[in-house]
Amino acid sequence: MKPILATLDEAQRELWSDLAPAAHLGFVLYGGTAVALRYGHRLSIDFDFFTERALDKIALRSAMPLLQGATVLQDSIDTLTVLTATPRPVKLSFFGSLSIGRVGEPERTDDGVLVVASSLDLLATKWKAIFDRIEAKDYLDIAAIVRGGTSLDDGLAAGRALFGSAFQASEALKALVYFHGGDLDELSAEDREYLIAAASAVRRIPAMQRVSSSLSVG
Repeated sequence: MKPILATLDEAQRELWSDLAPAAHLGFVLYGGTAVALRYGHRLSIDFDFFTERALDKIALRSAMPLLQGATVLQDSIDTLTVLTATPRPVKLSFFGSLSIGRVGEPERTDDGVLVVASSLDLLATKWKAIFDRIEAKDYLDIAAIVRGGTSLDDGLAAGRALFGSAFQASEALKALVYFHGGDLDELSAEDREYLIAAASAVRRIPAMQRVSSSLSVG
């Protein structure tokens, strides 16, 4: 895939090539920046890397020199979040031992730097985001993915495939069109109307299975 690097700020672009070892360690980019690199709909200022493997912080720090001297924000068994020590710090988060699997095929960026989750997997994980927090950016991300050609029907099916009985499609649709709380008042009328129309158009959620327990490729 050709990443839309204009969605990154200057600090992110400066360290872009330094992120390449993450892919070699089996990490896949998820989160808002992954969506923005695919669709170019908004700026996103951090990087979220997922892997099904246990988080090996020694190997991670050895492979990624930019982590040396970084400010640690969170350090637990399978989570490491830091602010890089570049002149303009960038937040990087690494999450390990994730057992959700995937329904789509991640893609490597055409410059070979990162592996980015599929649109279906990004949409599936965005459902979890809107249940966990109330932030306009998640709604903008969902709208961008659907505008880009991924149907809500398939996105809901992906949510079921990844999260099982814990995922309730009806509740996800309700959350998607309940524009109250947090900073949701910042959503434009156009985006609200688009999400309402997309949710109203859902008719049948197809069966979908995980294709792999590995988040990465190869």
